[in-house]
Amino acid sequence: MIRIAIVFIVMTGVLFYCKEDPKKKPAQEDSAEHLPRKKAVVPPIHVDSVYAFVEKQLSFGTRVPGSSGHQAMKDWLVSYTKSLGYEVHVQPFTADFLGKTNVPSFNFIASLNPGETRRIILAAHWDTRLIAEKDADASKKNQPIMGADDGASGVAALLEIMRIMSTHPIELGVDFIFFDAEDQGEDGGNWCLGSQYWSKNPHKSGYKADWGILLDLVGAQNATFHKEEVSMVFAGKYVDKVWSLAQKMGYGQYFKNEYIGTIQDDHYFVNTLAKIPMIDIIYTTPNGNFGHYHHTHKDDIGIIDKETLKAATQVTIAAMYKYSDGSL
Repeated sequence: MIRIAIVFIVMTGVLFYCKEDPKKKPAQEDSAEHLPRKKAVVPPIHVDSVYAFVEKQLSFGTRVPGSSGHQAMKDWLVSYTKSLGYEVHVQPFTADFLGKTNVPSFNFIASLNPGETRRIILAAHWDTRLIAEKDADASKKNQPIMGADDGASGVAALLEIMRIMSTHPIELGVDFIFFDAEDQGEDGGNWCLGSQYWSKNPHKSGYKADWGILLDLVGAQNATFHKEEVSMVFAGKYVDKVWSLAQKMGYGQYFKNEYIGTIQDDHYFVNTLAKIPMIDIIYTTPNGNFGHYHHTHKDDIGIIDKETLKAATQVTIAAMYKYSDGSL
């Protein structure tokens, strides 16, 4: 999925490295304005429901673009989100990756309150990786992985938030974007193909959003979420607000007030191509590395921890309702 790479950020005039040393937080400005609104009540999520959404995705098998599991997941995802009353856009594109060409791929956008001008994006990738290049068993390196955390956990959080919001009104437009072909890159690049496509071709002409949250690797036991460099450069004010909220909610053991280097995740392209500030809630170790199970066959349901799922999902939905009334 996401790779460690050296990139230049022109706006900061500095060179920084993916997933390495913590960096000093850049100053940010925010142009969003909020009128006084009635205080929103943050609804509780149900962690057993989030966990069940992980299990549901795994029931389709691996979800590599072009596979039968991918098609089954696509059909279910469209049907389920429509059943909740969301306006659903299916955005087809083709992807070339790991020796495959013109693979049918699909981004999904499910919109709540499509008439609202104030909008936020919640995003995750729904594909799983074709190979397990980090697996200790050489015979399994070329087999696709289940992606319980790397893919399914972020999608599960979004689905639970969608389920809750369908019955708890919010004065805000929310676009849930499920990116495809995120996790099929290699050392030379080719990551995050779905977010690159959407960022260049939004589902609606002239689409705008105030900001967004990307959820990735949010379900492993003892996960820690650090303040990542791209998020800080482009959307630092929102990172600080969300992390402060998480700590006030009692989730400080997950949301660490510490900095890591760059991660080239889907949010990178939303920030740089679509020009929409987006933060990344993603599990890394304090030195910026991924968990031991990353891109291996250990990334199955045994990795998933309900308390981690609860922390990431509850903080994210709280940020939405608090932003809706101007208290975030």
